[in-house]
Amino acid sequence: MKSVVGVIIAFDNDNDLREITEHRTVSAVQWGGRYRVIDFMLSNMVNSGIYRVGVLMKDKYQSLIDHIGSAKDWDLSRKNSGITLLPPYSYSKKSSPLITGELRGKIDALAGAVTFLQKNRADYVVIADGDIVANIPLDDVIDRHEKSGADLTMVCAKKQQETLYTTYVELNRKKEAVDIRVGDSNEGKCKHVALGVYVMSRQFLIHMLSECVTHNCIHFEREFLSRVLIDGTVNAYLFNEYACKIENTFDYFRSNMDMLDKDVRDELFKRTRPILTRIKDEAPTYYGDKARVEDSLIADGCRIEGHVQNCVLFRDVEIAKGAEVRDCIIMEGGRIMSDAALRHVIADRDVIVREGRTMMGHENYPITLAKYASI
Repeated sequence: MKSVVGVIIAFDNDNDLREITEHRTVSAVQWGGRYRVIDFMLSNMVNSGIYRVGVLMKDKYQSLIDHIGSAKDWDLSRKNSGITLLPPYSYSKKSSPLITGELRGKIDALAGAVTFLQKNRADYVVIADGDIVANIPLDDVIDRHEKSGADLTMVCAKKQQETLYTTYVELNRKKEAVDIRVGDSNEGKCKHVALGVYVMSRQFLIHMLSECVTHNCIHFEREFLSRVLIDGTVNAYLFNEYACKIENTFDYFRSNMDMLDKDVRDELFKRTRPILTRIKDEAPTYYGDKARVEDSLIADGCRIEGHVQNCVLFRDVEIAKGAEVRDCIIMEGGRIMSDAALRHVIADRDVIVREGRTMMGHENYPITLAKYASI
């Protein structure tokens, strides 16, 4: 495989995760009991032999920086390659002729990273959103792109639900994109959606960024992709395994609940393509004499003395005696006191639900509790 550089867009433009993203971006949100969402794309790149990765940030990035650290857990702490954090304070008019002085969206952020792209001198670039939960063989995507001769290859999946933020793609029999729409599925005719992973040559990307900046284009999906579609060819790589692009609280809740299905877990977590994360050693979980746990994912370091059913619990969560938690996601440090009852609730880090409290949401609209909240 020819040399490849990866770029992960780790800031939010279009999403609705309410309280969950008050202090962090979607990329930094805890997921699945022990991971962060960005772990999937970092692991996909490393598993595919991509060891030069830039992470574009805009705001609320402290949690993301803390999680990535030196990136040694992903084998990206290297002398001549590794990970490069690209925060907005390096974004100034004098650093590149493509920079306008504002950071309005993905195109502006990528234009600010032109120096990073020029310095790496790779043949191809993989651009990926940091809000994707999937185990994608990027080496196969790059190989297909190289053989196709297309200007750009985008990873697509079958449409699951319609949202205002989804990028819909209409394909012909040759798996070439003939129409790209944002927030509009063309009366149901568009049967595929873009996952937010794109492959193109490095020189082509730099050229298209120059074209977009000089024409004041700021929206990557609406304007960048449309220009490529009009002037060139866009191929689709159909990914038929488990994938979820987290655009709202329903996506986040559903993707976590999906992990209770062993078949889905086996499809997402493969031995040959492991999903890596920052390692935190904790003591084993304690289960009290009267604890009842059914069909749940429980991380290390928890203390369970109540009833837990169909839940995902992160590290250091306490469920007290008499408490009943069903269909919930409780992030690290959560405390559910005695006789509390929760159903369809997403509790952020260090949330306390006091004695006797009752909260009930719905699977289509779960209640979200902000970080450090005390109910």
